[in-house]
Amino acid sequence: MPLEKSINVAIIMDGNGRWAKAKNKPRTFGHDQGLKTLQDLVKGIINKKVPIDWLSVFAFSTENWNRPKTEVNFLMKLFEKSLNDKLIENLNKQNIKFIWTGFKDKLSSSLLKKISKVCKDTSKNKGLKLNVVFNYSGLKDIEQQSKTKRLISEKVPPVDLLIRTSGEKRISNFLLYQLAYSEIIFEKTLWPDYSINILKKNIIEYKKRNRRFGRI
Repeated sequence: MPLEKSINVAIIMDGNGRWAKAKNKPRTFGHDQGLKTLQDLVKGIINKKVPIDWLSVFAFSTENWNRPKTEVNFLMKLFEKSLNDKLIENLNKQNIKFIWTGFKDKLSSSLLKKISKVCKDTSKNKGLKLNVVFNYSGLKDIEQQSKTKRLISEKVPPVDLLIRTSGEKRISNFLLYQLAYSEIIFEKTLWPDYSINILKKNIIEYKKRNRRFGRI
């Protein structure tokens, strides 16, 4: 059941810790696997030509700073380590534009420098927009907009389909402005087990829905 046009998809990548615990592994093991899942998913979208224009993924919220320091430090290092020249090369080969949506507060200068480099070096790509939402709060974004007249997420278009993995049923302060009329799927699969085939199944379910936007 092909889609007639490209859509904007957002994913709350939830369940890394529970996935690792089920395997008697530390939570960090789950986060490491979660990154690999995201990489595989992006490859699948490109290779199978899944009609997605924007893919926004929630990688770290401002509330996540309240997690144990060891876990937070691991996540920061994992993200920074992933932002390397090989990533830039792969993104450019696949015509993927890397976008970061988030606040600079508390992020190290070295991490911010790497984020800036990946964004700049892929800025001319015209294919899939990969929007990594890292160190972000939807409420903080809207509160700031009331003062500055602009959203941190102002370039992110309305989300057509929000997917949250792991079976949890909440949106966790994610892109609140863009989610105003989103269809939502609460997928039971834990994020490290998510795949391109599950994404395609979720999109098929989305297509069956009647989006009325307030109309009858």
